[in-house]
Amino acid sequence: MRGKARIAASAALILALPACSVGTGQPLRGALTTPTDIDLTWRDERPGIAGHVLEFATDEDGPYTVLQYLAPQVTRYRHPDLMPHTTFHYRLTSYRGPTARPHLTRRADGIRLTWTDDSPAEDGYLLEIRKKDSKRYDPVAVLNPDTEATDFVPLPEERDATYRVRAFVLGERSNVVRLTTGD
Repeated sequence: MRGKARIAASAALILALPACSVGTGQPLRGALTTPTDIDLTWRDERPGIAGHVLEFATDEDGPYTVLQYLAPQVTRYRHPDLMPHTTFHYRLTSYRGPTARPHLTRRADGIRLTWTDDSPAEDGYLLEIRKKDSKRYDPVAVLNPDTEATDFVPLPEERDATYRVRAFVLGERSNVVRLTTGD
């Protein structure tokens, strides 16, 4: 019986390991495309994923720095013009969370967005924007938890955009990709 229990436990571990990578078993991948440019790709087709946080560090143990919060449709990123002869470590963290339409007040110097914090335990809020003629929302600002207002100065192409806020909760983290730049 112990042998069968070990086999079952090993099989469960093997089945659980793909969940540690992004998506349906397709991990974060990276390639040095020029001596100082790194291209990253991934795919995440899990339902309910609202996007990803892409981070990098020059030491595998960190500290990690956020490069960008990315919409779920984004599956590639170029980290350009990096320091030569330096090792970079990358990872993705998925996030989930509901969205709400904020009340928008136009001002001479921008807009003020307000909403009700209905989320009991968010890691923060994202201000997301859908530009005119676009089909997707992209994160443009990261806000602290328990926030109910923010001021935003839109770029000229963002003045006719649609805005929403997302109470996000961080989720699963991907594998770490390690690449060293050249000359």
